[in-house]
Amino acid sequence: MPTMEVLRTAERPHPPGRHTGRIMLVVDDLTDFLGQMEILVREEAPLHEIPHGSRDGLGPLAVEHGPWPASTCAAVLKRWYEAGWIGLYFRDPPPGWNVAAAEWQGRLVDGEDLADRDARCLLEEPERWVLAHADGHVQPYRTVQGEIAPVEQWFEHVMALARGLPLKPPGAGSPSPQR
Repeated sequence: MPTMEVLRTAERPHPPGRHTGRIMLVVDDLTDFLGQMEILVREEAPLHEIPHGSRDGLGPLAVEHGPWPASTCAAVLKRWYEAGWIGLYFRDPPPGWNVAAAEWQGRLVDGEDLADRDARCLLEEPERWVLAHADGHVQPYRTVQGEIAPVEQWFEHVMALARGLPLKPPGAGSPSPQR
């Protein structure tokens, strides 16, 4: 199984000539992906950002998470949406941004939540998650049920599905799906 080694240097100052302590965590790609997806939902990241992943830290010890295929991200988000743990909302981008409107904007519930049909369609079509279009600026959020459900339950709910999904974009190397 592919692994990712994470090295982190202690943040506290140390005397000259002495090395800082290091902690090494070994996390498999699937666990890293699901953990990052949960964090991106918690942070309410716009859909256009999610497939790009994230970066922890700076310099030589920085850890890259992702990128992942948008279709893989969409499959996991859809499963969490169907469980009632996430919803999707849209707020107008800042003034001056040239973002194309979406047809669903006239059907927002309570002014910002996507209607169920529109949310399902958007999760089925991750190719629409682009920066230049309102679709890409839709953000997932945890519902009350999602806040109550333990994170372990979130992972268990999508584990079998995620094992069969590619974790690397086409041409990025590394064998997928996970077995």
